[in-house]
Amino acid sequence: MTWTDRLLTFLLYALGVVFVAALVHLIAVLAMPELAPNDVYARLSAFAKTAAGPLLLPQPLPGRALTPFEDPALAQAVCMFDLSHGSLHVRGDVDHEGFVSLSFRSRDGRIFYAMTDKSAVHGKIDVRVLTEPQLEALQEQDDEDNPPQELRLVAPQVQGFVLISALLAYPSERAAAGARALAINCAPEAIAQN
Repeated sequence: MTWTDRLLTFLLYALGVVFVAALVHLIAVLAMPELAPNDVYARLSAFAKTAAGPLLLPQPLPGRALTPFEDPALAQAVCMFDLSHGSLHVRGDVDHEGFVSLSFRSRDGRIFYAMTDKSAVHGKIDVRVLTEPQLEALQEQDDEDNPPQELRLVAPQVQGFVLISALLAYPSERAAAGARALAINCAPEAIAQN
């Protein structure tokens, strides 16, 4: 066996090891959300189990984060939803004194829509989160002469949550930022089925 044969054998072996390691890593990363029992939805559900509207999350501390990558410069509130009981209506008045953002997330934590206070129409946020059948039922009830002004979002999963974040420039502004986050109301609403 010549040195070129040994080099080719080593390179093929090394390439095989790298390929198997990359495949195992990819499978582990993709399977983790399905296999993790204490995902972000489970942690938030346990925290907000009795809340009917938005609930202010505690100030993030090292090692005690409810959501991934919590930022201490944000006051956050959460609205849990289960669309099997009706749509979720998210609305509120926003002033342009501070930054507010909303991220609509499915049960597995993936964002399916995000918006900021800059997208508010005349200082009002009005969003309805629903399933495809609920959207069809709501569209049947719409008046063609007066189209709805609300933004309608079809959620990819029946369960999920809305994360409302308000920016604070200084730690002393936490209460005011929390009040801005809680100014966004969210409540389930039934849709009459024809």
